[in-house]
Amino acid sequence: MAEGSTSGLSELPQHIIHHILSYLSAEESTKTSLISKSWLSACQTSPKLEFNPHVYFSRKLNPARFWDWSKEKRREKYEEFFQHVKKALKPYSKQGLRINTVNFTLEATRDSQWNPLLEKCTKIAVKNGVRNLDFFIPECDLPAIVFRAKSLVDLSVREGNIKRMSVGEIICPGLRKLCLKWVSLDVEMFNNIIESCSFIEVLEVWYIQVFDDFKVTKLNNLKELTVRLFENQWVKVEAPKLELLTCTDDENWFEGEDGDEEDRLTCGIRFPASHYQNLKSLLFSGIGIDDTFFIDLACKFPNLEDLMVRYCQELESIKISSQSLKRIELMDNKKLVEAQFEVPKILAFEYSNVCDIIPRFLFATASSCWTSSICLWCMEHVDVSWFVKLKELLASLFQSEVSLDIDFICSVAFDLNEIRDIVKIREPQEVQKLTLHFDWMFSLEKGFSALDGLFWVCRPKYVNTEWHDSLEKNDAVKFLYDTLMFRRTQDQFQYSLQSKFWQHDLKEVNIEVLDRSICMIGDRVNFTTKGKNEHQQEDLDWENILNLLRNDGSFGTMVYFKLQWLRVMEKDGRNFET
Repeated sequence: MAEGSTSGLSELPQHIIHHILSYLSAEESTKTSLISKSWLSACQTSPKLEFNPHVYFSRKLNPARFWDWSKEKRREKYEEFFQHVKKALKPYSKQGLRINTVNFTLEATRDSQWNPLLEKCTKIAVKNGVRNLDFFIPECDLPAIVFRAKSLVDLSVREGNIKRMSVGEIICPGLRKLCLKWVSLDVEMFNNIIESCSFIEVLEVWYIQVFDDFKVTKLNNLKELTVRLFENQWVKVEAPKLELLTCTDDENWFEGEDGDEEDRLTCGIRFPASHYQNLKSLLFSGIGIDDTFFIDLACKFPNLEDLMVRYCQELESIKISSQSLKRIELMDNKKLVEAQFEVPKILAFEYSNVCDIIPRFLFATASSCWTSSICLWCMEHVDVSWFVKLKELLASLFQSEVSLDIDFICSVAFDLNEIRDIVKIREPQEVQKLTLHFDWMFSLEKGFSALDGLFWVCRPKYVNTEWHDSLEKNDAVKFLYDTLMFRRTQDQFQYSLQSKFWQHDLKEVNIEVLDRSICMIGDRVNFTTKGKNEHQQEDLDWENILNLLRNDGSFGTMVYFKLQWLRVMEKDGRNFET
């Protein structure tokens, strides 16, 4: 950094520097100490303290070498870190400097020898008005003084031991957020914490092994609750101001050797109160709810806006009626075959499943502008009957803008002649986007059957698939190019033996190449596209598009075929362009 650019930074008052450091990691803060003496002093007295042996060792040596050392050598290095922590705490102990945040991580050690150091650090932090404590302390004891910290606002403990204390010994009147993950504590101590810290607004309880049935009650200010359960654990929730609730089990699903689900006990949640007036968002994953849960949904949660139900294997036929719901997600509820919805304010509907069941949906009332996203993984043979069910599914979503994502990890067979004997079904549904994935055993027969069936079902504005330059072959991309761009040979099109029934309705095809990127939304991985690049069909042959893809350094690039269809109306067995 140039001298002129640091002069202004060097003159900043210490409280401003401390504020800046509060947004930086420990490693980043250390680098700023090189700016000037005032920054060095501020780093040494920052109200945010982070102690992590892994980070400390990585600054001095290659972390991979650490595990090659003998037990004695590692203990020597831990002693070095021990002295580092004690030195860092000295100015706070002697000068009474304010401490806002302490992050103590001992993931790499897993040794109770750290208890004395942890106790010393916590005592100094509590004495100096700590507000946020974040401990990752496997096999260590959480210092009891934590629960006598009147200034404490946010407490997070992972893999530590929490010993029992009485209600009168717990004095944390300011505690607003509590996260307990994989910790060792009994139900009585948990109840004592809840009863003593009645102003908690955010509570997370993850995988407490010894819990059986436990309660989250007497928290009249609780707004957000996340509970992750082991098998056969049940939680009772009664919180009048609760706005967001997430309840999941320890495993989404698992299968036996023969592919059948193993017999296992379920976990779940109980709602003793008749109304949860403020609840806006509800997420269930892998817990024991059945079809009856949804009967009084509108009455129990009158203002619910977001409903996500994942991996709940007891659901078969559900009916959801709500005047407030805006977003619904149904994901991998394997036995679900039917769902009815009366949701006039719906804005977004998502359905995905890894099995080959295509459920029946009925939307009795819905808003005039909403989107539907359907994602299907086909694991077994797909035939004409599967496409018929898919057509019925899309027909039930005709009021919405539909995106369809299909992964064919199986054989595909579709014969238009078999359809002619079926009672007339609705015309192909308009779909905004059709995303196709094929397994590595791609074949032309599989590709043609898939396209024939899907274009009998729907008319997508975009057909897209993923390009991986790291693969030797991208047969699916080449197949889509050859098949969809077939209309370029206009003179031969009408007489070609390769022509398909849907190609007569395909007016124009353009190609767009977009970069695919990954982003996290909550606990889910989402994919987005960026960098739009459109090319007219007459400007691109296969070699040109191949060079374009490779020049982009493309891994995870999406190839979009933009389709323009003739609107065709069937009448007396003949087609008319409209």
